[in-house]
Amino acid sequence: MRRVVCAALVVALAGCAAPEAEPEQAEASAPLAAPSAPGPSPEEKAVNAYLGMMGAVVEASLDGAEDHPDLELYARGQALELATGMLDGAKAMGEPVLRPEVTDTDLEADPASIMVEDCMDNTEWVIEGFEEMDPEERNTRLFQATVTDQQGKWKVDELWLGEFDEC
Repeated sequence: MRRVVCAALVVALAGCAAPEAEPEQAEASAPLAAPSAPGPSPEEKAVNAYLGMMGAVVEASLDGAEDHPDLELYARGQALELATGMLDGAKAMGEPVLRPEVTDTDLEADPASIMVEDCMDNTEWVIEGFEEMDPEERNTRLFQATVTDQQGKWKVDELWLGEFDEC
């Protein structure tokens, strides 16, 4: 009788054991890869284009250059002409403080466009031959840029410079 009870217990326990997963089932139950992080938004791309353009202008100004090879990566049309004209071989020291902000977005336009405004502080960006500003005075200038989507690449298309201390 004892053998019958033991045999029944072994059969009962075997029936309770988890079945081995088929290889295909094991793979199907593996955790899915985490979704990839979304890329930068159009607004972030527009601000990056503006910052890239201004970075090229500042870098070129430190050498007194008349152009910078990266300008065409970030600007085109009127903005490229103005940025190149701003250089004109002028030599500067220091860097401006940039504070770009998106002020308008039209992703339905053709091409999609985003307006970026920057109240640039030029106090520490001194161009040779110009009077240095009184450190007590703010030396700001409003920059307004229209950045457009050019076949997946955002570029500054138009650039306007306001009067000093306008912002």
